[in-house]
Amino acid sequence: MERYLITQSLLSSWAYSFNAAEGYEEEAKADFLRTLHREKSEPNENMLNGLEFESLCYKIAEEMFQPKWKAELGKCNPKTGEVQGRNVYPKFYEGACKVAPIIKGAPVQVKVARELQVGDMTFLVYGILDALKAGTIYDIKFLNSSMGSSELAGKYLESPQHPFYFYLVPEAFEFQYLVSDGKDLYIEKYSREDSRQASDCIAEFISSITQLGLLDIYKEHWNANNEG
Repeated sequence: MERYLITQSLLSSWAYSFNAAEGYEEEAKADFLRTLHREKSEPNENMLNGLEFESLCYKIAEEMFQPKWKAELGKCNPKTGEVQGRNVYPKFYEGACKVAPIIKGAPVQVKVARELQVGDMTFLVYGILDALKAGTIYDIKFLNSSMGSSELAGKYLESPQHPFYFYLVPEAFEFQYLVSDGKDLYIEKYSREDSRQASDCIAEFISSITQLGLLDIYKEHWNANNEG
């Protein structure tokens, strides 16, 4: 039986190709085609910032973070002779300290997969949960612009991520996007009842790429039976 791997990031890339900010339309379409072909690309600065922030949140939550000590050259305690210095904290530390208590004690980077039949195709829905605790799925998002310059309310309403992850974790009843610019924290919550069905998101995606003549490319590169 043929099964096809499908992820929220693939659908997010597809959706953004139609809803890109003005001036980024062609870039968004090219990015989607690269994603569809599963071409590897080097992470850009924005992606690296997001990975750095996420890692910092985990370290603080797990009480594994230690600030770096920076000795101040030429400065010693005149009584003890001890070199003086100060703790140095990384960028985004303030924002990570607001996320960390929320995910403290939660399993992180949880890989989950579950089959789903949509029409005449069988899909293997796959995702990696940033954190899961007490029936709530948490996803850490990093903004490369300040909170003050972003329109946040309902930002993730049309995202396929929470519908996909609700399907992957049947016992979960709430999804929270933990959004930070490295300083402030914004939380956007969704319940299972208020979210689209993962099957509807997938059906819309398949219909779209079929009309675009891209279905065969998807089937070739996302065949779950070929996964190692």
